[in-house]
Amino acid sequence: MSLRTKLIASTFAISFALSVVTVIFFLVTASHQMDENTKRIYDQVAKSFFFIQKATAQSEEDVYFELDKCKVRVSNNYILLSGEGLLIGRVRDCRFYGTNYRQVIDLTAQLHDLSWFIIYDREIITEVMKDRPTALDKFVGSRSLINGMIVEGRFDPALINQIGTFTGYKLINRFSTLIMDFPIVVEGSVPVGRVIFVKDFSLTLKEILFTPLIFMGYTLILVVVLSSLLFVVFNRIVKEVTALRKVAYKFKELDFSDIPKMSEDLRKDRRRDEIYFLKRSILTMAQELEDAISKLKSEKEQFEELAFKDPLTGLNNRRAFMQESQRLLDLAKRHGEPLTVLMLDIDNFKRINDTYGHDVGDLVLKKLAEVIKKNVRSSDIPARFGGEEFVILLPKTDEKGALNVAERIRQDFRNASVQVDGQDVWTSVSIGLASMLEGDSLEEVLKKADEALYKAKRSGKDRVVIYREEDQGQG
Repeated sequence: MSLRTKLIASTFAISFALSVVTVIFFLVTASHQMDENTKRIYDQVAKSFFFIQKATAQSEEDVYFELDKCKVRVSNNYILLSGEGLLIGRVRDCRFYGTNYRQVIDLTAQLHDLSWFIIYDREIITEVMKDRPTALDKFVGSRSLINGMIVEGRFDPALINQIGTFTGYKLINRFSTLIMDFPIVVEGSVPVGRVIFVKDFSLTLKEILFTPLIFMGYTLILVVVLSSLLFVVFNRIVKEVTALRKVAYKFKELDFSDIPKMSEDLRKDRRRDEIYFLKRSILTMAQELEDAISKLKSEKEQFEELAFKDPLTGLNNRRAFMQESQRLLDLAKRHGEPLTVLMLDIDNFKRINDTYGHDVGDLVLKKLAEVIKKNVRSSDIPARFGGEEFVILLPKTDEKGALNVAERIRQDFRNASVQVDGQDVWTSVSIGLASMLEGDSLEEVLKKADEALYKAKRSGKDRVVIYREEDQGQG
């Protein structure tokens, strides 16, 4: 065999071996990048989805009703099944505050450019709603039935058949579609179905495979020349992808400190390759996620502020009263200052509601709130305690001073009225007064004021009664 032949044969053999190694190398790399991308997307979606659920559940106030057969008195993240669909919110003392669960899914889908649908287990849904046949019929009737499953949202029937019983995420349709599975657990423990997020993975797949295929083509033509070139180019790509992964991980942890630097780098970058568009996509996603989180935080702060006010009267609610009053009571004990509590209850309030309706009852409540605000100091703590019952804490006020305040409120409210169809509606208020004694807790002072209020009611209403220890036990 001639040297030329050996050279040609050796060159062919080396070229073939390098080509095979190159093919294997890039196939392994593409597979690894595909796994990394799918896991990254899934982790980002999962992070957003659970964060939005938590933020929404803790901040919503829209839907409110008492829970039947309440098993959970308090929960900061509670999903409920109704005839209209799923509701997400929180539970306080068996009261549910929340909103439609689809808002959480829609926001997650918008953040990550996803489509979605929900698959419910029909047998479990039937069992959960067996005591609510009307709600069950409404729930099932407004959704699609496929292969014994209840399906909600926009979906491709062919896609349903490919989903199976997987958990987590997987690629289907020749790796062009990424589906992500998240279970739905209602009422704290009942798995009624799962949310399926669907993402078009074809562009990402092309970004993963296209560059290696180009490199392999060049390798088959001029493997010796392109070996060094491939190393340089591939090394740059790996370096940038690694940097992007670090940035993406920080975004995943809700650390957006790299956004200004990344934005400046993109502005200076004159390239328009896949890496550039990947960076821009990550930057856009991070900016949108940061804006959404900032908005949620702002709304949460607003809801927390509202949580301390009674929405009808504008006075403090029970929660705010108890927190602030405990602080003032501790100060009064520390400095040896007087402190008095007034407990107020509108007389004949049920009769007003029954005669004129609850709208008029609300006007009466607002009128008493106006009278209270007019007669108390900025340092006093007036609050609506519940229903038609109000309470006022008067710091640095002895029994005599508190009695003057109570009488002014009683007389002003008696002389006030609300108009219904041109007719004045009048009523009165009964007031119980109790001053703090040494060793009294806030609950004890409130209880004494309540007992005095009860005596005022029994004594004919429209009066102020002062709590006296010697009166206890007398009919």
